[in-house]
Amino acid sequence: MSSIRSVPRENLSARLRQVRRATRAQRLGTEGSARELILVAFGVPVITLMVLVVCVLAVLLMSGGDMSGIANVISACWLAIHQVPLTMNGVTLGVLPMLPTLLVAAGTAGFASSASRVGRSPSELAAIAAAAIGGPLVITAMALAVLMDGSSDMPVAAPNALLAFGCTIALHGLATAAGVVWRRRRDLAALTSVTAADRRGFRFGLLAAVALLAAGSVLVLVRLLLSFSDVGQLLGGGYRFDGYLGLTVLSILYLPNVIVGATAVLVGADVHVGAMSVDLLSVRSGPLPPVPLLAALPDADYGTLGVVGFVVPAAVAGYVGWRCRSLDPIAHVRAVGVAGAVAASIIVLLAWPAGGQLGEIGATGVNVAAAGVFTLGWVVVVGLIVALIYGCLPSTRRARLQIESGGEDSDDLDTWLDDSGYDDDYVVDSRDEDGSWDDNDSWDENDSWGENDAVGADFDGASEYEDGDVDVTDDESAESEGGADDSVTVFDDATGFDDATVLDDGTGFDDDGSGVDSVSTADAATRSRGVNSDPLGSQM
Repeated sequence: MSSIRSVPRENLSARLRQVRRATRAQRLGTEGSARELILVAFGVPVITLMVLVVCVLAVLLMSGGDMSGIANVISACWLAIHQVPLTMNGVTLGVLPMLPTLLVAAGTAGFASSASRVGRSPSELAAIAAAAIGGPLVITAMALAVLMDGSSDMPVAAPNALLAFGCTIALHGLATAAGVVWRRRRDLAALTSVTAADRRGFRFGLLAAVALLAAGSVLVLVRLLLSFSDVGQLLGGGYRFDGYLGLTVLSILYLPNVIVGATAVLVGADVHVGAMSVDLLSVRSGPLPPVPLLAALPDADYGTLGVVGFVVPAAVAGYVGWRCRSLDPIAHVRAVGVAGAVAASIIVLLAWPAGGQLGEIGATGVNVAAAGVFTLGWVVVVGLIVALIYGCLPSTRRARLQIESGGEDSDDLDTWLDDSGYDDDYVVDSRDEDGSWDDNDSWDENDSWGENDAVGADFDGASEYEDGDVDVTDDESAESEGGADDSVTVFDDATGFDDATVLDDGTGFDDDGSGVDSVSTADAATRSRGVNSDPLGSQM
């Protein structure tokens, strides 16, 4: 005996309610996207300008300076944050502190990463990148206009406009690209067919750069502790509290510059401050600015003892080479090459803005080319040696023979040698991150349940369908007098349902309790809990 289910006829009010919901969702989505773009464009610039206003006001009040030139000072600071060389009274200052620059870049990357969630189309990602770069460009144009207008009254000359715009685009462009790529790395890896060796090399290339920078930080700290008396003498040159505070803040702002220089020295490059140059094997003296942080520079050669410093990059490169191991020699070598390229690129990107022209002292900074080449050489050469040694190990040869004899093939040694903590999880199904897939295998950006996706919302009262042995027909007599909550009578001898109700418009079960056996009640309660447990469907 077939079962007959009566489906309600959807009235006009329900149709209009669905249209209003869809229109409201579309409007809110458009307004939310516009607000998000504005936040990406001007979030970091506004925060930066607010911090600059507070700092400049504090400095001017403590020094008793004139408040009339505050706009020019803030404009010059904005350009300095973007590593635009400034000329004051004919003296060019190209060595600018990197700490504010890194903070601004991190903020831009964070905003861009948050806006480029899964489900964004390529055109939307392009709009996010344009907003992240366009907002700071507007502030840079305003800063240039202020400096050009007040150049006759202020000691700071207006810099080259093309250089200022280029530095702004480079800083925020790289930060935006890093944020978007990191957020969408799974999709990009799937589109470009990145291999396990490439993913492993990229990951441990980042690790190598971080380890080298950490070693450089330790070296700077040790040198400051060894030169504590010299640091105290340089701080004493401030004479007053505001002088001590200014020298301390200046040293903190330039701390990333010195750390990058120490990292370059560890890999074998040289650092020069005017006529003075430093590397692991030799030191050539010269005049230095009276900045307490520069007391970390050595004043004498270490001789053969400096060779001990090469243990650091060798150890980092050996660890990277070992973690990039693979039963396939080609995959091992490829991972090592990718790791070396990534580590060298990061060191070069940091070493480039760390130097510049330092007034009458002369050119200051890191030998960028040498730092990049030596970083690449350490990782690649030591990694290849590790790959050669590992390929000759008896355990590796036995593993290859096992694979050739019909064992399970695996390109990633994480399944062979207890590397479960470093799973290659870049290429995974990202459909559950910020959205879901509908029944037609198409992307739905509204997470799980949309406003029109509630259970029972798609029933059409005029439709007839057949599901297995269950015949469904229209029964207008089942409609309630209110017309909003239509009840449906179900006759199903096979399942034991005598009289139950189904969901109408996603509102839940409407059971009058008549003629329902215990099995039907339990099943209806289970379904009701399943619908109410949906975090989005419960709000509809």
